[in-house]
Amino acid sequence: MEEHEGFGFDEFSIEMEDFDYKQVKKFDRIFNIGVGGSFMQWPCIYDGRVYVGCLDRNVYALDARNGELVWKFQAEGGFAPASPVANDGIIYIGSYDYNFYTIDALTGKMIWKFKTQGKIVGNAKVHGNRVYFGSNDYNLYCLDLKTGQMIWKFKTQGEVPSCPTIYKGMVLFGCYDHILYCLDAESGRLIWKFATQGDIYNEDELLIHEDIAYFPSFDNHLRALDLNTGKLKWKFRTGHYGGMHSGPRLNKNLLYQVNREGVLHALALDGKELWNFKINHAMALPMIHNDKIYFGTEDQNLYCLDLNGKVLWKFGTQGMLWWKPSIWDNKVYFTSCDCHLYCVDINTHELVWKFRGQGAPSYIPPPFESYELTVKKPVPESGLEEKGTRKRYDLNVTESGEEGTFYKSRITYQISTQYQSKGGKYQIDSDEEAL
Repeated sequence: MEEHEGFGFDEFSIEMEDFDYKQVKKFDRIFNIGVGGSFMQWPCIYDGRVYVGCLDRNVYALDARNGELVWKFQAEGGFAPASPVANDGIIYIGSYDYNFYTIDALTGKMIWKFKTQGKIVGNAKVHGNRVYFGSNDYNLYCLDLKTGQMIWKFKTQGEVPSCPTIYKGMVLFGCYDHILYCLDAESGRLIWKFATQGDIYNEDELLIHEDIAYFPSFDNHLRALDLNTGKLKWKFRTGHYGGMHSGPRLNKNLLYQVNREGVLHALALDGKELWNFKINHAMALPMIHNDKIYFGTEDQNLYCLDLNGKVLWKFGTQGMLWWKPSIWDNKVYFTSCDCHLYCVDINTHELVWKFRGQGAPSYIPPPFESYELTVKKPVPESGLEEKGTRKRYDLNVTESGEEGTFYKSRITYQISTQYQSKGGKYQIDSDEEAL
């Protein structure tokens, strides 16, 4: 497939196979975004309006046709990356200020709020007369939809940034304790749990097809799990570092999976790869519409591909595009870290309108600060041993746009040289499978 150059590790002459990768801390980038005017969630289209939260502490309701402001609701903290969920005339959304809000979709007036003990960064799931969501206080909550009273909560051993999935009376969600949980949706009782070797963060609901759940992990594997038994059917390794923040999309019996290394994989339902598309920048969760794949990336572009991975068109912004787009009335709606919500015609690929948040672009932590990269060095032909040699490569990156400087990154490459006496082999400092 076509490969695109951009800012990534290809800035160095060393091949990716020459690196070892180790996750040195949890992927907490989404917890540490600063205040400002950036939009870092996907827009909700409901009844002819666009609803979107912003890091300027506002939830906005806009006319979907022309982008005119209908109302705004202000909270004490920013909204990211939890996106609005609409149900029966009400908007549900969590905030960095630890509160879960319900807002009247017509008027913008708050109906009720519920306080947790941590930031809420995951999407909520409305089901029946209940709403389910996770918090950084290590709990999954189940509240009464009308009153906001807590029905139950389930304690884990890590932050819960994932969107819950309801299926056949079960609620499934991933957690930063490396576990996918399956609970009874009515009582909150644990049914089973499945452990991986990495944090689990699924932005959207898990894909479930014929009783098989497909879920991501920051151990760089996509897994297919039988929900009747809780047993693994297969797993597919998507890369070496960076992990995954979302599961796949299904279209015509093919799975489309992105990773943070900048690769879109097309897989058969048995986990076999058919093709891939590379762009060297972290990709957002895709949207598939009328046999076209739409997704944003950290290279500041929205891409449109056909189902064979060929680029049909792209639309550039001045900021990273972290979240999936929404499509309505032949228009694609998407947010950017450049403080704008965009509406683009999917036929002409031209801008219809854009709406700006309040304030300067928000601070965004570096993309791969959770990882340590060690360069593998070949053993000298002489067979001499050399231990303890270490070198560092520091790279500072600043990207600027028309709204000013909004993204700064510092990436450090650390070379560790440890020769052993056997010719043609490496002394490797870390095992990439044991992240």
